[in-house]
Amino acid sequence: MNPPDASSVTTTRPIRGLARAVHLIAGLVALPFLLVSIVLAMALTHPAALHALSAAIYPSLPIPAAAPAGPVQPGSWDQALALANTAHGTPAHVITARNDHLVEIGAFDSHDHDPNARSVNPRTLYLIDTDSMRIVRVEDRHTSLFNQGHGIHAYRFFGLEWLSVSMISAVALLLLLVSGVWLARGARGGARPDDAGARRHVRAGQVLAVFIVLISLTTLDFEFLVFNRSGDATHPIPPVTPDGPIRPGSIDQARALAARAIGAVPQSVFIRGADELKFSQAGDGIGGSSVWVDAEHMRIKRITDWRNDPQALSFIIHDGRWLGGMNAFNIHDAAALGLLYLSLSGLRLAWLRRRRA
Repeated sequence: MNPPDASSVTTTRPIRGLARAVHLIAGLVALPFLLVSIVLAMALTHPAALHALSAAIYPSLPIPAAAPAGPVQPGSWDQALALANTAHGTPAHVITARNDHLVEIGAFDSHDHDPNARSVNPRTLYLIDTDSMRIVRVEDRHTSLFNQGHGIHAYRFFGLEWLSVSMISAVALLLLLVSGVWLARGARGGARPDDAGARRHVRAGQVLAVFIVLISLTTLDFEFLVFNRSGDATHPIPPVTPDGPIRPGSIDQARALAARAIGAVPQSVFIRGADELKFSQAGDGIGGSSVWVDAEHMRIKRITDWRNDPQALSFIIHDGRWLGGMNAFNIHDAAALGLLYLSLSGLRLAWLRRRRA
C-alpha cells in the first residue's frame, strides 16, 4: 500500500482538528440536555408506569361534588364526558381509556397543543370509573409525572419555538455523529491502539448511528414539519352503519361505528366538534388505525394509519413502538441506555485527554 500523500495529510489534520473540537464542544454543551432526554425517552414510552407512580407519589386534587345526570350507564363515554364537563365547568376535548373501566378526560383548553396556551394551561385530567360513573382522581401538570415529563421534553428556552430540550438534543446528536464518523476514519476515532475505552466508545457510536439519525430527524420533523401532512388521505371506507337511529353528537355511537370499520375498539377520541371526531386504536392517537367520524350524521370521513399519515409514521419511528410497543421494554429503551453509555464514556475520554495534555 502506498503511503498517504503529504499534502493529503496536511489537509486532513486541520479538518480532524475541527472535527475533534466540534465533537468535544457539542458533547460538553449538550451533555445535560442529552441526559435529560435519555431519561425522558425511557420514561415517556412507559405511561402506565408513570401514571401508577404519580398516583403513589401525589394525592388527588380535590374531587368536585358532581354526579351523572340520570341513571348510571356503565361504560358510556358520553356520560363520562358530561360528568367531567360539569365538574370542570368547561368542555373537554380528549378522552383516553386507561383500562377497561377507567378513562381519563382532559384538554379543557381547545388550543391545548399551542405552546403559548399550554404554558398557562394547568392540563387538568379527570379520571372516571365508567362502571360506577364516579370521579376517582383529579390531577394536573403539577401532580402528573407524565405531564411533567412532556413539559420538560418540549420546554422552550426564551420562548423560542426551535430552542427546546428535544431540539438541542437532536441537533447535538447529529453534530456528534458527523464529527465522530470523521474522527473514526482511518484513525479509530483518534484513539491509540491500546485505548480500549476509546475503541468501545467508537464501536457503540457505530452501533447506535441508525437510531441517532432516526431520533434526530423525526424530532426535526415535529418542529419544522419536514414531511407532507396529507389532510384528506384515507384507506377504503367499509360500508358500515350506526347501531339504531342516528344520535347526533353521540361519542358512544360514533365509537361503535369506528370499531366496526377497523375491527378494534378505539382507545381514545379527540373531539373537534360534532362534525369531526378522531378515534384512535391507540391511547395517544398515533398507533394503530385512526377513524375520522362526522358524528352529526354518523358518517366515516376517512381512515388513516402510518401507511398514509406521515406524522403517525414519524411518531412510531421516534418512540420505538415499531420495535417493541409502548409500556414494554423496546429496542429504543436499549438505544437510550446506549446513548447514556456514549455520553458518560465520552465525558470520561475528554477528561482523560485533558489529563494527558
